Amino acid sequence: MTDIHATYIPFDPAHYTGRTDSFESDRAVYWHNAVQAFDRQPIALVGFSCHQGVRRNLGRVGAKSAPPIIREFFAKLPITTGVQDKYTTLSDLVGDCGDVVCHDNDIIVKGSLESAQRSYATHITHALQNNALAVGLGGGHEIAYGSFLGLYEHLNASNEHLPKIGIINFDAHFDLRTDEYATSGTPFLQIADMMGDEFCYFCVGISRFGNTASLFDKARALGVGVVGDDDCHRLSYDEIWARLDGFARGVDVLYVTVDLDCLPSGVMPAVSAVNTKGIELDLVEFLLEKLIQTGKVKVLDFAEFNPTYDIDSRGAKTAARLLAVCVEWALLYGL
Repeated sequence: MTDIHATYIPFDPAHYTGRTDSFESDRAVYWHNAVQAFDRQPIALVGFSCHQGVRRNLGRVGAKSAPPIIREFFAKLPITTGVQDKYTTLSDLVGDCGDVVCHDNDIIVKGSLESAQRSYATHITHALQNNALAVGLGGGHEIAYGSFLGLYEHLNASNEHLPKIGIINFDAHFDLRTDEYATSGTPFLQIADMMGDEFCYFCVGISRFGNTASLFDKARALGVGVVGDDDCHRLSYDEIWARLDGFARGVDVLYVTVDLDCLPSGVMPAVSAVNTKGIELDLVEFLLEKLIQTGKVKVLDFAEFNPTYDIDSRGAKTAARLLAVCVEWALLYGL
């Protein structure tokens, strides 16, 4: 019998191992020395072990196994000087909420993705209720609907009037597809249908060869902001940030999602849809830092890392680095 349910796997300290520099000072500290089970730390990691949406979208599956691997590579990175200068008790900084796992028996299963998204959303909501920055580790980009749902439910329950939510997606694709069921290509259309006139969406890194004219038409009709991959190479960083800054100033809360296929294949070979051009990792980091500095980012996630297709751990290291820099900036700039 096919299992259409999602299960929850609690924090596993076995994912956090690494070297010990016994002959160095006590500041030779790595994230594996500090991450604990979530208990009201300012940053909460939530894994979404699922690629049912990728399967439904006819992509290359494998992203389901990504969350533990991202953790393992993040664990081996040092806690930076700036963070150690600001905080004395490093174990109070990052908490791990464990993983939501989608069980689909490696076939397309009605209800499996939807169940996993709802379960994952409750963990995002829980992190937000405890005043943490919720950081999702995917999984396919179907994580986006769960991340947004968790944020929406938190804001809807804790405010008399729903704050204006802006979505910023680093991605080669709009993910506004119409389909018979939810996939990794539909999350933002699902959110648009949910939010109506309050839908606020901005994409960075969109490829004109990764989206049909129909999808560009749909994005235009929905008022989606776009900085395409060509402009990401031809405009200055400040010009690109000015566009995002204008968008961010018009909303109260930000949900930021990074589909790792926005990066070129030489940097990120381990995705469902490899990007021949992509946008620079340095630009992504620059913009993420600026966005975190606004103080409006409440949920952040990383999607589409697919360890099956990794080469020399490039993808794992890139995903872990992006997680580490975002954790660092959130801790340095405040939440």
